[in-house]
Amino acid sequence: MSAMPEPHDALRDPRMDTIPPVHVVIGGVGRGGLASSFRVAVAGVLRTVATQRNMKVHVLSGLMVMIVGMALPLDLSVRVSLLFSVSIVLFAEILNTALEALIDLFVKDFHRLAMLAKDAAAGGVLVFAVTTVLVLADILFTEWHLVEDNLDAVARSCLFGIPLVAVEAAGLFFVRRPALQLLRLVVSGALLAPLLVHSTDPIFAIVAVVFVGMAAAARLYYLPRSA
Repeated sequence: MSAMPEPHDALRDPRMDTIPPVHVVIGGVGRGGLASSFRVAVAGVLRTVATQRNMKVHVLSGLMVMIVGMALPLDLSVRVSLLFSVSIVLFAEILNTALEALIDLFVKDFHRLAMLAKDAAAGGVLVFAVTTVLVLADILFTEWHLVEDNLDAVARSCLFGIPLVAVEAAGLFFVRRPALQLLRLVVSGALLAPLLVHSTDPIFAIVAVVFVGMAAAARLYYLPRSA
């Protein structure tokens, strides 16, 4: 007969145990200043992308939103709405990951309040994600004339954007070897270049580049030991 799992096994997130160790320099607190704080913050984002499946999905979804924003001449209010919606989903997922890690660190036995905290945090992310989808759908519905007036840009986005998202998805979920990650980054750059050249908004173009670079850096430097 197989051994019964420990009570806390049902509560712990096994992905947290695959995060590469953090090297702490004793006595180095406060020495790095702003640069050190920024580096730690970036590391937190990249570790979340590297270890959390839902964060990978959010990055891919955000990239798709950026592709739409680069193709269509949206007004300022619409662009701000899309950027804010994408950023708040990413923020919620990062916060959810931090809460899960904190609970796993201090709660050793299964407790219904710990379960409630995790479920509520995940539910908050879901609310933001669904709202973002609704915002994008409403924008496309009310601004459909922009799609009809820019069919060439839409066709270009489909021609290069769909393969780009597919390559990024393969890199985030399946590719592990550094050499293949670098090849994936080159292919993604080649697919992204035509979209950047014809982009209607430089901010969406910059964020798209950030998403591609963030995904590559997460897999190259913060890939879990087992996935």
